[in-house]
Amino acid sequence: MRLKPNLKPHLTRRVWEKPSLMSGEGHRKVSWLELFFDLFFVVTVSQLAHGLVGNTGGDAVRSYLLLFVPVWWMWVGTTIYMERFETEGLETRVMYFALMFPVAGLAVFAHSAFSYGAVGFGLSYIAGRVIITLLWARASIHAPEFRPTGWIFILGFSLSIVLFTISLWTSQETRSALWGAGLFIDLITPWFTLKRQRRLPRMSTSKFPERLGLFILIVLGESVVGVVNGIASAPRLDVSAIVPASLGIAVGFGLWWVYFDYVARRVPKRTVLSSIIWSYLHLPLAMGIAAIGAAITNAILYNAGSIIVNPSPLLLGAAGVTLLAMGGLERTLHREGDEPTHPVISPLMKVTAGLLLLGLAPFARSLPIVSAFFAVLAVLLVQMLYGLWVWFTEGHGEAGSGE
Repeated sequence: MRLKPNLKPHLTRRVWEKPSLMSGEGHRKVSWLELFFDLFFVVTVSQLAHGLVGNTGGDAVRSYLLLFVPVWWMWVGTTIYMERFETEGLETRVMYFALMFPVAGLAVFAHSAFSYGAVGFGLSYIAGRVIITLLWARASIHAPEFRPTGWIFILGFSLSIVLFTISLWTSQETRSALWGAGLFIDLITPWFTLKRQRRLPRMSTSKFPERLGLFILIVLGESVVGVVNGIASAPRLDVSAIVPASLGIAVGFGLWWVYFDYVARRVPKRTVLSSIIWSYLHLPLAMGIAAIGAAITNAILYNAGSIIVNPSPLLLGAAGVTLLAMGGLERTLHREGDEPTHPVISPLMKVTAGLLLLGLAPFARSLPIVSAFFAVLAVLLVQMLYGLWVWFTEGHGEAGSGE
């Protein structure tokens, strides 16, 4: 098997390089181009979360969940391809430039994806998935060792593209069903490659976790956006707006603390299955965090009397999903010999807190929004204090650094 070494600066480069499998050894940095590309997802995620502002009914939540998956899958597909076949040739810049247009399209049509913008949203996803699928086909041609995995990707992703294409000429109800079926095929396709991927080199333990951490950081920015949008839209700036805004900032800070101290500082276990579960669990995590941002905006507007729907169920439910995902993620992580957190107690604390908030959410319509914030902050504080205790008493780890 021919493995391409880590990328290093050199004087002579080919303008157009053929893809070859990257070795997972050594440290690889996130490029400036990848960071610029992520800015398009900042806008897209913000547009999706905005769909929950002032509208937290069942239909709005279902639409949010269904639309979030293709956005996340577009990002993940691009990231994993670059993890496997990153090059220094011009084709990398061409790929990112081409993908910027469909990602921007997803943002533009996010608000109207289930009405007049359905065709635009569908075409945007189709265009992005076609580009990524063609990249997998090119990689399969030039990297024979990847070919068995690549052809499964191509088959599954092409079937999803066909379903999305058919949906452009159907009714809204049928279109939603076809989108759901297409996304389901997208999500399950990699699971059929587990045995084949075991023969491939491990993915990077430096760059890939950093990319996912940066994506979560992007989504955490929605808590800041939620505060700013809420304050800007409130009819007056008084204690009714300042209190939920301050609590919203505290929740965002707590989420950052827990994720980057418990999850982002460690890498997944050295198995293909653990790596896939680890990457997939970031989907509900990102969904939950972005929805919390919308709940913060709603909380400010609700307290100010601008909306009449109590956002407490959304806040508690989104926080519950977020903590459940973090607990699951912690179980997929590799443990060093000096890891201070308990392998069972630590994730169980997060899962228990998540289930508690989810159980409370359906009955929270009459719960004061400030009380809902305090409930979320209380369970986050428990995770934070446990982390501080084990890191300081055990004398290991990097308490509160997130680095």
